[in-house]
Amino acid sequence: MATSTYATIDLASHELSLKIYEFSKHHGIQELSHVRHKLPISSEVYSGGIISYQTIEEICRTLNDFKRILDEWKVNAWKIYATGTLRDAANALVVVDQIKIQTGFNIKILGNSETRFLYYKALALRDPDFHVMIQEGTLIVDIGGGSVQLSIFHEGKLCATQNLLLGASRIQELLQVMQGEAYDFHALIDEYIEKDLILFKKLYLDSITINHIIAVGEMIPEIYYFFKNEKPDFDGKLPHKVLHRGYLARSANPEITGLTTPTLLLCRKIASLTGCEEVTLTKIDLCDSMMAEYAEKKFRLRSSHDFTEDILSTSRNIARKYKVDMLHVENVETLALQIFDRIRKLHGLGRRERLLLQIAVILHSCGTYINEIQSRECSYRIIMSTEIIGISHQEQTLIANTVRYNSSAFPRYEDLDEDFSRDEYITMVKLNAILKTANVLDKSNRHKIKNVGVTLQDGILTITADTMEDITLEKGLFHRKADVFQDVFGIRPMLKQKRSGKNG
Repeated sequence: MATSTYATIDLASHELSLKIYEFSKHHGIQELSHVRHKLPISSEVYSGGIISYQTIEEICRTLNDFKRILDEWKVNAWKIYATGTLRDAANALVVVDQIKIQTGFNIKILGNSETRFLYYKALALRDPDFHVMIQEGTLIVDIGGGSVQLSIFHEGKLCATQNLLLGASRIQELLQVMQGEAYDFHALIDEYIEKDLILFKKLYLDSITINHIIAVGEMIPEIYYFFKNEKPDFDGKLPHKVLHRGYLARSANPEITGLTTPTLLLCRKIASLTGCEEVTLTKIDLCDSMMAEYAEKKFRLRSSHDFTEDILSTSRNIARKYKVDMLHVENVETLALQIFDRIRKLHGLGRRERLLLQIAVILHSCGTYINEIQSRECSYRIIMSTEIIGISHQEQTLIANTVRYNSSAFPRYEDLDEDFSRDEYITMVKLNAILKTANVLDKSNRHKIKNVGVTLQDGILTITADTMEDITLEKGLFHRKADVFQDVFGIRPMLKQKRSGKNG
């Protein structure tokens, strides 16, 4: 690994932050510089709905200052992200446009699931205790300005995740007007946040005991270093007595007020509801998370934790929630991936699209729980309304549309409601054709065909089903789906039966 520098810039709810890192063979990853500039973004967004032009100008001035710092450090590459607060602003596109015009920076606004996923990757890469803790019940509490994400890990996998509109900035702005009148402001915040947290506990924590809570988010590093300055041997663990309401009230001073107060109160309430004795604060911020993303892509520095399996595990838990026939899903998933893998030269898609196909298969029949006649439309609505950590909003929409037209003709590009590029449209059409072909092989849900052989010769794709079962129904229905497959890939699939007795 040659020595190189990389910078990350985070436009957060309360500040602009720049970090510069060095990657080298001998020293690994080192942080060289950290520059912060406070901004009133969250207070403007959650009180007035927009970011003022004065603040936009200040953002641009600060970014131009950051640009000069990048030149001084001779930075090779950089990335700039914005998160929830800018996403919630009504004039977000105007802000992005002005940043491009005034600074030359192309800023990307991350979706909620993308932001949270970056934090988890950074935790796995930089926290040596992460892999041990998630073997037991572990709750990651990701507190942003606009929302809090609660994610449950158990037996090494992500089991469930839920986003609640209980961010530190939102709580502060909503309750600020009452602070002067309230006898017990902390009790008022407790009352405000309790309902959503209790509902989360009922939905997801009945069968899992939470032994560890890891807190991440915009204000968590600041709180970590506050306690570190107070007590040099502080290791990030806040015991229950420190999270006690009385202690927090006595701690009110300029360093531990503002957004830190609702952040700590959220931690206290979550610990109380789960019965967990302590909360672990992490120093990792979004800049570190962006660095971890870069290290993975550029230098293949990744943790041993399988985040792809987390995405699939979450998808399967969503399917179970809607009483999906999991044996049918597993069978169709196997068939779809066999077809996908054996016609790579025809579809030209990659590993990411393979993952999207898996998710589409897993969730393709969840709408039956709501309405069997309109199951595909209901599946579409469920997927669009359910957060899958690690999947972008655009990918989520792609999956939902792949499922939506599983039983009908895929619409023309010009007739789609959502905004897709032509490449994304072609990807959906290909995944939809594979899903339809695999699904029809188990149309009866009796799992007659568990393994297929796929060969391509003389322009004919032969799918050989190794089974002793009667597949007359599947053969009859397969003919219709073969037309769709031929329209997409230019070759006609044929279904043949082999009776070896090995898979029947």
